[in-house]
Amino acid sequence: MATEEVKKVEVEPECPAEPPPAAEVEEKAIVPVEPPLTEEKPVDDTKALAIVEKPIEDKSEEGSVHRDAVLARVSTEKKDALIRAWEESEKSKAENKAQQKLSSIGAWENSKKADLEAELKKIEENLEKKKSKYIEKMKNQIALLHKKAEEKRAMTEAKRGEALLKAEETAAKCRATGETPKKGWFSS
Repeated sequence: MATEEVKKVEVEPECPAEPPPAAEVEEKAIVPVEPPLTEEKPVDDTKALAIVEKPIEDKSEEGSVHRDAVLARVSTEKKDALIRAWEESEKSKAENKAQQKLSSIGAWENSKKADLEAELKKIEENLEKKKSKYIEKMKNQIALLHKKAEEKRAMTEAKRGEALLKAEETAAKCRATGETPKKGWFSS
């Protein structure tokens, strides 16, 4: 903590003994000195012990009876204080034990949650791999299907070309011989 300098201020008494002469009066500023700030910590009153003051009895009663009563009272107060201290100690132990148990439960939950999230991520990765394999397989099947379709188109085009050529040859032969074709719509 930084050290603070205390400024000395001359304070004039409320009632001066004799008024100072007017020519010699010096004006001095009065600066109030603030006490250094200290941090106050909040007081936890939940575990505070209450001290009950009992009125002191007159000591006019002398003798062993009075002494025995005072000793009995002191003994019971001592027992009460010990019981209160024990009770606070047990409550504190129970609180600490419960807090520790809650903390371990939270840690257990977090570890199980992390395990399940890791397993979920692994499953997602496996599904992603399977998906990419199936997509590749389907693309290959589409390419194969396209290839077969192209082959069938080529075969059909070839047969059409052959049929046109055959028709042209037959027509040329029929023209050369003068006979009509034996197959077709006009044959009777």
